[in-house]
Amino acid sequence: MSFTKNDLELIKSKIDLAEEIGKKYKLVSKGKDLWCCCPFHKEKTPSFKINNDIGTFYCFGCGAKGDIFSLYTDLYNYSFYDAVKELANQVGVNLKENKIPYDNNDKTLEIIEISTKWFEKNLEINEVAKNYLKLRSISDKMINIFRIGYSYNSEGSLYEFLRHKSFSDKEIIKSNLVKYDKKNKLRDFFYNRLMFPISNIQGKVVAFGGRVLDNSLPKYINSPDSEYFKKRNLLYNFHNAKDAIRTKKNILICEGYLDVISLYQNNIKTSVAPLGTSFTEEQLLLCWKYANKPTIMFDADSSGVRASYKAAMMSLSLLKPDKLIQFITLPKNFDPDNFLKKFSQKDLFKLLKKPTSLIQYIFDISSASIDLRNADNKISYDKFIDDLINKIKDNKIKYFYKNEIKGLFFNKIKSYSKKNQPTVSFAKISSLHIKQKLSFYAAALNHIDIRSEILSLLENSYIVDDRDKNFIKFLKNSENIKKNKTDILSTNKPSEIEIIINNCDKNNIKELFPYCRPNYDPNITLNEVKESLKNLNTRLSNLKKINKSLDIFDENKSSLTWDELKKIKDDIFEEDNF
Repeated sequence: MSFTKNDLELIKSKIDLAEEIGKKYKLVSKGKDLWCCCPFHKEKTPSFKINNDIGTFYCFGCGAKGDIFSLYTDLYNYSFYDAVKELANQVGVNLKENKIPYDNNDKTLEIIEISTKWFEKNLEINEVAKNYLKLRSISDKMINIFRIGYSYNSEGSLYEFLRHKSFSDKEIIKSNLVKYDKKNKLRDFFYNRLMFPISNIQGKVVAFGGRVLDNSLPKYINSPDSEYFKKRNLLYNFHNAKDAIRTKKNILICEGYLDVISLYQNNIKTSVAPLGTSFTEEQLLLCWKYANKPTIMFDADSSGVRASYKAAMMSLSLLKPDKLIQFITLPKNFDPDNFLKKFSQKDLFKLLKKPTSLIQYIFDISSASIDLRNADNKISYDKFIDDLINKIKDNKIKYFYKNEIKGLFFNKIKSYSKKNQPTVSFAKISSLHIKQKLSFYAAALNHIDIRSEILSLLENSYIVDDRDKNFIKFLKNSENIKKNKTDILSTNKPSEIEIIINNCDKNNIKELFPYCRPNYDPNITLNEVKESLKNLNTRLSNLKKINKSLDIFDENKSSLTWDELKKIKDDIFEEDNF
C-alpha cells in the first residue's frame, strides 16, 4: 500500500515536530530555529536543528536528516508503513490507499508556475484589470509581491499557450487549469478573472483564486483540490506572513485576498485568509504552530459573523492553555479593506489592540440573539452554555471558561432588573462642565448689554436641558431682559429658576471663571463665553456621536438568529463526533 501526498502532508501539518522531539530532548531556541542534542549520536553541544516551518530536521554532527516519518523509522525502528499508520492514528487522519504509483516526472508545479507568469504578463497589458486594482488602491509593489495576474489574453487561451510549450493534454488537465466544456472541449478554468496565486508554506504556487471585475457570479472561484492543493490545509499569504507572524507572535485571519493585500500594504504583514471555505481545524492547527493566540477579523456582515462564530465553535475542542484564539469586531458591514479606506491605519491599530476573548465573543454574539428576560429562554441558554463548555477537553480551560461565561450570563440577567432605574448618558456633562455652564448664566445676569447674545448662544448649544431652557426663557422675557441682577433677584420666580440663580452666585464659580464677574469688561466676557462654549459644544458633540455609535453597535452586534446559532453549534459538534 502507498499513501497519497495529501495524506502525508496532512499528517505532517497536524504534528508539531519540535513538540514531538521536545518530549524526550531539551530544546534550545536560536533565532527562528530550535536545536537539541542529536537523538542519533551522543553529544554535549546541540547540533541537531529543527525547522518547524517545513517539519524537517538536520544534524550537523552526524548528518541525520528527515521529517516526522524519518524520526519514527530511523529512531524508533518503525517501518514506513507502520510509521504513517501510527501517526495518522494519533492525529485522526483517515488514510486512503493510493493505487496510482508516484510519478517522479510530474510536471504539475512547473505548469502552474509557467501559468502564473502568463497571468502576470497579461495584467501588464490589460488596462481594465490595472484600473480595477488602482481603484482598489492596490500599489504596483503589492501587485508584484502577491504576483497578481489576469486570465485573459487576446492572442489566445492559457490552454493554447501551454500546448505550445509542449505539455500534453493529460499534464495540463492534471494542473486543474483547464476543464472540459459542455461540448467536451478543453477550455480555460479561469476566464476574464483577476488571478491570485495561492502558495504552499514553502512558497511554491499550487493553485489560484480568481475574481471577476464586474458583478457577475460567482464573484470568486478557486482551483479544485488536487494532489498538491487542499484548500482546507492552506491559508492565503501564509508563506509571506510567517516570518512577521513569528516576530509579532500573532497572526491576523481575515476573509478575502484583497483584505490581506490591503492590510499588508498598510504594514500589517501578519494577515492571512482561508481559501473560499470556512476557517478549518487544519488551518487553526497551522496557525498555532506559529502563534499561541491567533486573531480572527472577518467581515462585519451576516456571513462574516456566521463564519467567525463557526470558527469559535470549531476551536473549543482543540483549545489548550497555550493555544487559544481571539476576535476583532469591525463596525457593521465593514471589512478590513473598506475600513482602512474610510478611516485610517491608526484607527485599525486601535481596534487590534483591543481583541475580544473567545468566550466573551461567543457570549456577545449568542446572548444578543435571544431575549434573556424570558424564563424559558434562560433555561435554554443555560443548557446552550453547558453544551459549549462540555466540548472543551482541557480541564483548566473548561473550569475558567465556565466561570467566565456563567458570570456574564448572570450579570446580564441582573441588568434587566435595573431597567427601570434612571440611566446615565455616556455623554453626560461632568461637574466641571456644569460649573462652566453656570458661569455663562452668571455672565448673562451680571452683564445686561451682552445678555441677549449669551442667551442666544446657549439656546443653540448641546449643553442645555429642559430646565436650562426654562431659565433662558425666563431671562429673555421682555420684562427681565433689561433688568439688573438685583431687580431679577427680587422678582417672583419659580423655585427651579431661583436655584440656578443662587448656584450662579457662588464664589467658586467666580473664582474658576473670572469673566462672569460684574466688574469684568463685557466685550472680553462675551469673547470668553463664545470660545468656552465652542470648545464645550465640540466635546459634547463628539461624545454624543460615540454614544450613538455604541448604541448602533449594541443593536447590530449579532445579525444571526438564536435558531441559526444553535444550528451552527449542533452542526460543528456533530462533525466532531465522527
